[in-house]
Amino acid sequence: MRENTARRAGTALATAVAVVLSGLTATTAEALAPGLDPADRLGSITFDVSQGEITWLGGPQRLTTESGCPAGFRGSSRVLFVWSDGTWTTTNASQSPAYAYIEAVAGSGLDGAPIDRRNAAPNEAEGRFASRWNGAGFVGNNFDRRSGVASYVITCYPGQAPDGSLPPAAEGVGDAKYFSTDVRIIWDDQTNVGTWEVVPDGPVEKVDTTTTLTPTAGNDGSVRLTAAVAPGAATGEVTFTDVGTGATVGTDTLEDGTAWVNVSDLEADTRYTFRAQYAGDALHDASTSNDAVVTTVGEPVPPQDTEVTVTIPASAQGLRFTVTPGGVALADAALEGEEFVATGTLSEVRVTDTRSEREQWTLNGRTSDFDGPGDAIIAGSALGWEPELVGTGNAGTAGADVAPGTGGGLSSDKPLAQAPAGVAQTETRVGAGVTLRAPASTPAGNYAATLTLTLI
Repeated sequence: MRENTARRAGTALATAVAVVLSGLTATTAEALAPGLDPADRLGSITFDVSQGEITWLGGPQRLTTESGCPAGFRGSSRVLFVWSDGTWTTTNASQSPAYAYIEAVAGSGLDGAPIDRRNAAPNEAEGRFASRWNGAGFVGNNFDRRSGVASYVITCYPGQAPDGSLPPAAEGVGDAKYFSTDVRIIWDDQTNVGTWEVVPDGPVEKVDTTTTLTPTAGNDGSVRLTAAVAPGAATGEVTFTDVGTGATVGTDTLEDGTAWVNVSDLEADTRYTFRAQYAGDALHDASTSNDAVVTTVGEPVPPQDTEVTVTIPASAQGLRFTVTPGGVALADAALEGEEFVATGTLSEVRVTDTRSEREQWTLNGRTSDFDGPGDAIIAGSALGWEPELVGTGNAGTAGADVAPGTGGGLSSDKPLAQAPAGVAQTETRVGAGVTLRAPASTPAGNYAATLTLTLI
């Protein structure tokens, strides 16, 4: 069966363990000014009016956004005109079209709530935060020879919380995230009089992307397809296709520029060609990968299952884990504070590699949730292990310890053992100490899960 829905699969020994301007929405109509990275743009700014004179009362009296400054970018905030040549006014720190914020007051956006900045604020000390164009701070000569389109920008500078400081005006947007809306300035240098208007809606220029596909043949006869999309800020889905049949073999959502699926139900020792298609998003164009060719292994290693069971006692006196022979054997467990804790061992697992050219392999493990009486379950993340090699002369090394309830525990693939390519030894024996930590509120009864060991 082709596995095309979830991340991370592999061979298995399974062992049972959202600018509105008076009602009009405006979006960026032209390419952003130089120096404004589209990947850092958080969205549009909503003004209370769509046009006016370049005066304090003629500019917008209220600015709002659909979201606030994101976590990690709540140090301070200012408003800037970023002109079409990428410059902005830097005469002094007050040379901006509205007051800056260095405190997380209501409406600032620095508290994570949507921005709502008004000239007529209830607290006079918080007033004039929307516009003071051609006023005491942002004087008219800032518009000299500036007729044209400018981006009206609200910045969210880096920081977990405001500390009372503000980056120098010469830094401009810098490393900040930002909201922006384009405005068209018409200024008369002789009379020092001008008007402004929001640039009408238009298409957003998207960033080109490249998609690279890399296939890896697994020891179980499956093939892992890994797609890398650049730039890494791209989001959305990647669809994987078998070029020979034209069939879709899986889809996955990008995480940090990478998506992947595992394809099974393939013929042994057979050549396959795959392709990946990135769908694009609001800021990034779609792209198609190279055709990637891979040959499946000649002798796949089949999966095996064994069961893990656990019993939660009716009283708070202890916890017992019971397993079938060759599976997981745990000693009696006890209630420790707010958790039932059971510890024991995963029986020895032996990996034998007699291929003439030994390639690297990894033996992963993951568990399902534990099903109990009625609708009761114990999450698979509650199970952890401490792998350990058995005996000497092993080809591989033991995997890292996995603490129950931390990092998802064994609810996702974690290495039990692994070996590099080219090792001389043919055999690896490994076991593990196994620990289950179940909430003390877990209903009494028998519980069972499947722990799947995957050799890839």
